[in-house]
Amino acid sequence: MAVKIVGSVPSQNVGQRDHSKRPRLQVDHEAVEGLLESLQAGLSDMLCALCEKKPATEKYTRAGHTEVVCATCHDRWAVQDALEDKLLHILGLARRRQYDDALTCLESILNANRNRDHDGWLSNSVALQRASILFDAGRYSEAEQVYNDWSRLGFVDVWRRQMHALGLSKTLEALGRDREAMAALEAVLGNDDPDDPSLTLSALTNLVRISDKLTLPLNPEWLRIAEAIAKHHGVVMPSGHAPAGAILALEELLRSKQ
Repeated sequence: MAVKIVGSVPSQNVGQRDHSKRPRLQVDHEAVEGLLESLQAGLSDMLCALCEKKPATEKYTRAGHTEVVCATCHDRWAVQDALEDKLLHILGLARRRQYDDALTCLESILNANRNRDHDGWLSNSVALQRASILFDAGRYSEAEQVYNDWSRLGFVDVWRRQMHALGLSKTLEALGRDREAMAALEAVLGNDDPDDPSLTLSALTNLVRISDKLTLPLNPEWLRIAEAIAKHHGVVMPSGHAPAGAILALEELLRSKQ
């Protein structure tokens, strides 16, 4: 033990205290130093609550819940909160057609937090919102440029890659470039383990719609992907339809189960 009690209180003369025989505290300084070293070693061995890879060094509180995270994940949560805290305001500006104000707000958030955006989450998320706002404003050429810049930047996950393809395809179609719109959707199909299979189905149904508009034949690979989505959701692929009709029927089936 780090602290020892030396001596004892005599039992005689009850009610009187003999100060000459008061217990003495003897501190084992080496034991205390060892205990402190053990505590420090335990803290250094604690892993980040978010990435579970790097040592946890800092506390961060989100939605009233505090976690101990590494410095990188601390910044990751901080930039996410910086955007999400303002997102309702930004979307409100866009709904009121104050598009430039919404875009300015997004740009200011990115500029203020760019040095903390280690994994590109913030730049990806801002690109998604910027392109969507520009599309809603009817500024399709500007939206296309944002999508092109985003593609060069890279995608932080499959979900954003799929969102990029869907948005770019919609933008190209609005510009009258239907075949390019189809190519953007086809490029994103077949990714392994998509975060959201419903986005893959959205890409498929848009491909069916555009190919029908252009009177192009259905790619057999699209039906195979649709069958995989049906299996993922635990439903039977609709039968009694042409391949294009089966894909559209699957979308209706899954929508009815939501």
